[in-house]
Amino acid sequence: MSQNDIRMYKELLELLEKRMNEGDIDKASYAELKERYTQKLKATRQEFEFRKDAPDIKVSGAKTFTQDSVSVSGAATISGGKIERDIRISGAGKISGDVECNSLRCSGAIKAYGNVLAHGEVKCSGSFRCDKDLNADENASFSGSAKIYGETVVQGHLTVTGSYRSDKNTQAIKGATLTGSTTIRANLLSENSIKIGGKARIEKNIICENVLIEGRRTVFESFFFRKAKKLVTVQGSIIAHNEVDIQDVRVIKDIKARTVKLGPNTLVEGTVYYVEDLFMADSVRLMKDPKKVSQDDIKL
Repeated sequence: MSQNDIRMYKELLELLEKRMNEGDIDKASYAELKERYTQKLKATRQEFEFRKDAPDIKVSGAKTFTQDSVSVSGAATISGGKIERDIRISGAGKISGDVECNSLRCSGAIKAYGNVLAHGEVKCSGSFRCDKDLNADENASFSGSAKIYGETVVQGHLTVTGSYRSDKNTQAIKGATLTGSTTIRANLLSENSIKIGGKARIEKNIICENVLIEGRRTVFESFFFRKAKKLVTVQGSIIAHNEVDIQDVRVIKDIKARTVKLGPNTLVEGTVYYVEDLFMADSVRLMKDPKKVSQDDIKL
């Protein structure tokens, strides 16, 4: 869309009014046509203003620009920059530079080679890759495969079903639910609860309000592979302000919480510090004696 298109619709409206005044068309037809061309003029102006300051967007397939969103179905390449709209991609998408948008919603295969800042939610199904930092001001959810090579900061809740990898800290302020296969090569942090199911490797610490980890072996696996490798490994410590409830986990360093519940097939190589209660299944292995401490001793 260009200024020529805007000028064209203006001229059409002027001509329409002239024809009505000259009696060539009746008032009902005039009102209908005026409404139609006024809407087209409005949409053209909006798209022109967007395109004037927008980053370069190349699309192979269908694309739609509205006041609220940029929608692409097919293949899209976005140069990066500030896009004050939602980005919606269905198909294959590539973002070659840093991008700032209202929200990011995608299905298919998405690769972002810079930082991604979304002032709303991030919701992706399929394959998602971000080579730098990912920041979402609301919730973030991934189903399929998600790889973030920088830091992940989610102001809302982080939900992952499938494969998730983060090379730096993953911080989900309002909590995280990770099921499937998880690898975090730094800390996993939250001001709320963290739930992990399936296979996971956390290479530093888990720090949050509550921790629930379930290896979720099948009944067959639990019976015949009781000495199998733990499904979840925490290379650092688990520190929770309130409760730790875990099973099928190997913790290399310490556990600290008000209440600690250790289920089957759990190994703690450091020390378990608890304030109120400690519950342990028969198959739990502690390399050091647990210690009852005060609440101040487990402050985050």
